[in-house]
Amino acid sequence: MSQTAHQTLEDFAAVIRDLTETAGRITEIEEAKAEAASEGRHRQLDGFIQEEQAHILKLRGLEQHRLKLAESLGWKSLTFRQILEKTSSDETELLSPLFSELERQLKRLEQAREAAEKIIKVRLHEIQ
Repeated sequence: MSQTAHQTLEDFAAVIRDLTETAGRITEIEEAKAEAASEGRHRQLDGFIQEEQAHILKLRGLEQHRLKLAESLGWKSLTFRQILEKTSSDETELLSPLFSELERQLKRLEQAREAAEKIIKVRLHEIQ
């Protein structure tokens, strides 16, 4: 692997780590929103929502960067599983745990988002 390709792979791995970290932070905010809503602390929701929006923008930027790096590595439009099928054992060793952790974090985020949404809907219904 050329030095340039190796650096691009390292950059790709760093972006996956950043995506995982950002998804984790959004998950924490979703959980805090759910707690605030369930305890009737409605004034705190605005702050959580603003913080969440900033992290979502960061997430979008990271995803765009990930797509560009994936394309330059020849992985355009490939799923993580397909990428792992195309990589060498060293690359797979680097990427597989990163992909697994990102997938785990995204599932956790989805669950937290759904829970927060349900609680907020119930509280809105109670207010009306």
